[in-house]
Amino acid sequence: MITFVIFHGAFGDSGENWFPYLKENLEGMGQKVLIPQFPVESWAEMTKMGPEKSFHKQNLASWFETFEKYIDGFKADKVCFVGHSLGCLFILHAVRKYNLRVDSAIFVSPFLTKLHKSWQIDIVNRTFYKKDFDRGKLRDLIGISWVIYSDNDPYVDKNQPEIFAKNLNSIQIIIKGAGHINSEMGYNKFPLVLELCIKRLTGS
Repeated sequence: MITFVIFHGAFGDSGENWFPYLKENLEGMGQKVLIPQFPVESWAEMTKMGPEKSFHKQNLASWFETFEKYIDGFKADKVCFVGHSLGCLFILHAVRKYNLRVDSAIFVSPFLTKLHKSWQIDIVNRTFYKKDFDRGKLRDLIGISWVIYSDNDPYVDKNQPEIFAKNLNSIQIIIKGAGHINSEMGYNKFPLVLELCIKRLTGS
């Protein structure tokens, strides 16, 4: 048995995109699935207030605080982390901070540094950006990993997931025309990620 922990992204929700699909299918196989809901800002409120205002809900510290409530629920288990967008970057922070050894990780549309796509995204992500992780330590703590990304992501330029993958020696999978691989692009189901999760269940 593996405990799967799914991490949403910036402005995200634990009940959106392909997360419920993955949870339902894995639980149907008898696996434990956790999807923390992290503090996020409202895009509409941020846009109305403007970039000069201070925003305090979504930041690395508040995400650590939320994450700590879940650690006891899986720290003794064999674990697979599944992240989307900012959730991927947070996984690296969490693994390093709490010295977590995980069986595997699946990173979808990941990045390490500033995206330069919108001020809203850059502001809420600014405490997470980091390019000088101890790569050797992360590779030691994270078992096999995959990086999945699209060739036309409107938010994450493809060099970002490529660099992310090289830092971890991850297996790279490119999907054509999938955008940010979210519900906006029709990804309410994601059989590929489910297939990779099943591979870990069978040890393949």
